[in-house]
Amino acid sequence: MIYLDHAATVPMREEALKAMTAALREDWGNASPTYPIAQRAKARLDGARTILADTIHAGWRELFFTSGGTESDNWALIGTAEALKEKGKHIVVSAIEHHAVLHTCEYLESRGFEVTRLPADGEGLVRPHDLAAVLDARPDTILVSLMAVNNEIGTIEPIDVCCKYAHDHGVLFHTDAVQAYGKLPLSVEEVPVDLLSVSAHKIGGPKGIGFLYIRNGVQPQALIHGGSQESGRRAGTENVPAAVGFAAAAQEAMAEMQEEQAREAALQQYFAEGLHRLFGDYRATGKKGDFLWNGAPIGPRRAVSNLSISFPGLDTQALLINLDLAGICASGGSACTTGAVDPSHVITAICPDPAVARGTLRFTLGPENTNKEIDTVLRELKAITERMKTL
Repeated sequence: MIYLDHAATVPMREEALKAMTAALREDWGNASPTYPIAQRAKARLDGARTILADTIHAGWRELFFTSGGTESDNWALIGTAEALKEKGKHIVVSAIEHHAVLHTCEYLESRGFEVTRLPADGEGLVRPHDLAAVLDARPDTILVSLMAVNNEIGTIEPIDVCCKYAHDHGVLFHTDAVQAYGKLPLSVEEVPVDLLSVSAHKIGGPKGIGFLYIRNGVQPQALIHGGSQESGRRAGTENVPAAVGFAAAAQEAMAEMQEEQAREAALQQYFAEGLHRLFGDYRATGKKGDFLWNGAPIGPRRAVSNLSISFPGLDTQALLINLDLAGICASGGSACTTGAVDPSHVITAICPDPAVARGTLRFTLGPENTNKEIDTVLRELKAITERMKTL
């Protein structure tokens, strides 16, 4: 198997598994009571929280464990909307956010809130001046939510500038950092976002846990009720082993970030050069099955792990089935929309040609991938597309 879907999930890191196993065996108590086994579990939990807070230069009291990125996004949007609805009912997001944000916005609209969806340009970049114009026109705006890195096309968004514009207008700023955490330096001191969402399994931690950073003084309403856990802001018995595993994965990811990003950047370049060498340029030829690059070019505005490409005139599901038969794991876009009939909302937003979205593949690189694997993928992809072009 050649695994090229690391944006969907990453294999569990050995250090995370060891840490979780130790917590399950040795400190299995409920972290809420005061007797020794419970307090040992609480110490593990607090230690994990401190480690994770340090990775984004936050205070440990500003970090709240959740079940993952989706819950964190929901809490950030719904909690803030409910807390500030007397001030205003207008929210700004981009049209290319993850569905954890977009579907939550649809829910809020059903509750009487208004949502403006900012467009993205052909490279998938949200333009800060578009945000500024909306904020100037809508003094009732209470929250801006823009992702740090797009999960489908890897475009790195200008959240630093957009955060400043939001704060200049007295508006809170949230970022979905699920695809940025552990891959790009993140500091809530340098870019003072008010809320930030992260998921553990994107960096080799366990599934089912993440965190929401909430800046001191920001008070979104609770999303889950029933107990006083997480400083009374998120009810439910804490998943101590998962938190410990998350922290272990984060420590390892941060320690190797610079070296791994350089390695993946070289691999991304190697993959891209192979694509350009083997496939015709669709923009030049307009031919069925020729290759098209989606999103920002390789460089500072694109995540080094991401290659989003399209073969206009071919079908994404058929491409993926053939790749699967060849032992290659890839995706057509977000893992959360697998099986959906509709084309990617991200590709549709940045490209008016519907054939592009219908023939899109996403390859995302990880620590175990090699040039040899990429050679195999390129060879199989060439054979697959040639067969499909004749159908």
